[in-house]
Amino acid sequence: MTMREHTYIPALMVLMLAFVSCESIIEFKGEGVTPKIVIYSLLEPDSLVTVSVAVSHAVFDDRYEPEQITDAVVRLYRDSEMLETLTYVPGEPQPEYAPQNPYSRYVSLVNKPQYGSSYRIEVEIPGFRTASGEASLPDPVPIVGIDTAQVIIDWRDWVERRLTVRVRFHDPAGQDNYYRVTAGSLIGFYIGSKELPYTPLQPVVVEEMDISYAFYEEPLIAPKQDDDIFGMYLQNTYNLFTDELISGKEYELTMETYFSLPDTDYYEFAHASIRLHTITRDLYLYLQSYAAHTQTRDNFLSEPVMVYTNVTDGLGVVGAVSTSVIALKIGEYPVDGVNYDYQNMLKK
Repeated sequence: MTMREHTYIPALMVLMLAFVSCESIIEFKGEGVTPKIVIYSLLEPDSLVTVSVAVSHAVFDDRYEPEQITDAVVRLYRDSEMLETLTYVPGEPQPEYAPQNPYSRYVSLVNKPQYGSSYRIEVEIPGFRTASGEASLPDPVPIVGIDTAQVIIDWRDWVERRLTVRVRFHDPAGQDNYYRVTAGSLIGFYIGSKELPYTPLQPVVVEEMDISYAFYEEPLIAPKQDDDIFGMYLQNTYNLFTDELISGKEYELTMETYFSLPDTDYYEFAHASIRLHTITRDLYLYLQSYAAHTQTRDNFLSEPVMVYTNVTDGLGVVGAVSTSVIALKIGEYPVDGVNYDYQNMLKK
């Protein structure tokens, strides 16, 4: 009979052997990445053309330090005709400990985009290839109506109020349309005792909030993902949607938010604005890919997401947007003689 010799290694020793490693530095030997000009510009019908300019750098470039680019030549064209060379505008002074702003701002002194024209932005920086991007203003899609409903839920110890808002618009037929929807609110609440009559010695605190999250149940923006057992569903960060399912039809966007009815006897108020943005296809693809990039860049199981660009010989995006706005208002604001406390916001 053959005798077999068995050797047993304690579990702790196995773990120690498994985690023994040597630290080494692996030098990156890939091809060098040629820096490119980066252009960001959003054309809006009521705003002077503004362009942010930067330069790209390699991920492994330890020597990179952001700096203002003051010698760029930024040209604005309309339908192939040059309109002007944009002017560099220095940024606001920053404390010494604050990082330098990597984006340099160039603005038009006279030109606002007009419907029916194509605009091209061309940027030259010494030592770089000239980069350019173009866009045209999309026609605005008006909001044609709005409906509201309040739901009150009694939870014994407290009462919850929910406000449902349905925003109605008609998608133009015969073309591909791209949208984004946002919402904001300005509210004021009285901090004095409501068991006493109103006194201007106690202020009405004014707060501004982004309530775009209230569209989280809207099917076009956040489709149900009941089978997403691995948590792979990407959030629609920018509330983007297309007319693929509603082309040429009237549709109601639904938002729902918690709601506290303001007491107008104490000059409280709640003003909300809902904005339907019609955006260019390039801007839609950029925002969609950028949102996916930011949500997956720390996930080692995900493939890298390339951020979309429509800039020739460069990076970034030149897009355009037209916006329709509808407002909901409860209570008057501002009211003469009322003491408002704006805290961390600019006075309206």
